[in-house]
Amino acid sequence: MVTQGNIRGGQDGMTLVELMVGAVVATTIIAAGYAVLTSSSKAMTTNEQTVETQQNVRVAMEFLYRDIRQAGFGMIGPVGNCATAIVPADHTPAGPDRGPDRISLVVPVGNPVGTATDPPWVLASNTSTGFSLLALPSALAVTNMVSEAGGSLTVPPAVISIGGAYTTTVTAAAGANLTVPVATATVAFKVNTPVYLLQCVTYQVIPPPDVAGLCSGRSPCLVRGVAGGMTAGVLDCTTVNSRCTSIADEIEDIQFAYGCDGCVSAVNGGIADGIIDTQPFTAAGFDQGDFVTNIAWGTAPLTADKIQLAQLWIVGRQRRADQGFGESNQQTAQGTALQVSDHLHSDGVFVAGDYAALTPPYTSTRRRLLTRTIELRNLRH
Repeated sequence: MVTQGNIRGGQDGMTLVELMVGAVVATTIIAAGYAVLTSSSKAMTTNEQTVETQQNVRVAMEFLYRDIRQAGFGMIGPVGNCATAIVPADHTPAGPDRGPDRISLVVPVGNPVGTATDPPWVLASNTSTGFSLLALPSALAVTNMVSEAGGSLTVPPAVISIGGAYTTTVTAAAGANLTVPVATATVAFKVNTPVYLLQCVTYQVIPPPDVAGLCSGRSPCLVRGVAGGMTAGVLDCTTVNSRCTSIADEIEDIQFAYGCDGCVSAVNGGIADGIIDTQPFTAAGFDQGDFVTNIAWGTAPLTADKIQLAQLWIVGRQRRADQGFGESNQQTAQGTALQVSDHLHSDGVFVAGDYAALTPPYTSTRRRLLTRTIELRNLRH
């Protein structure tokens, strides 16, 4: 038989020291688990930001590569505000840049396949030699072309390309027909030949503050579209009536250098010969030093119509700085200033409009740099 005293004797409690030790152990385990979860969460956020930045840079490169590759599309004469197939706009032609370059290009807009509700932009019938009328599949195809041109194909006259082989202008548009100047007697095209609208588009980086709202709150961003006017002689997407939209967020810089054929008087008398010019200040043979930047491209023979190669740098930045192990964002300094072509980022010399003067400073976030050399394939001299 168990006595009452024996029952109480088997129910001894914990001492205060034992309770405190247990609490410390439990707190340590919880804190360690929280630290691991916090670290994993911030590492995942950092990886997501890195992937997003890399994706933004690649999207920007894909757009620019495609348009630079086909710039001109056999154009003859100016298209919109583009006097030449490629219109360079170095940020500071007289010296090192304090911001991103711009570029304007003549590119084709077309719809060669189409659908039942969006008819293709193709010839509905064969043309005869010396034609002056182009028939499209339906009036809707012409209406869609008018919309793409900004509301009119005749004011100013739109420039079109037939199959990339023949460039002409539109003098009238009615129903499914486009009227053009009388073609050369030897030129004729078959049914279903694509018809392209040539446009002068501009690529431009919009830094903060984004006054026009082109970046939808995610500046800096890269925008593309038909520029509405000129600022200091450069096509500008922020002017009134521009039709420019953001194509890549957090793009802080684009820089260009160009290889040209026939832009050096001492090389083949300044006449294009199918070989990229070697600049006088470099050794024989074409190399990196022969790419031209810091120039306005307005004085012969250094004119934009001589450009045959474009070297492009695109810099994307993370939207936020990487987080440390604390609860708030930690500023992680970049070891050295980033040099992109002739643009030195965050060089410590702050001037009006310089990226380095922005908050947060440009040394506080990761960047991704992508570069590519592009051959222009559709130029015509």
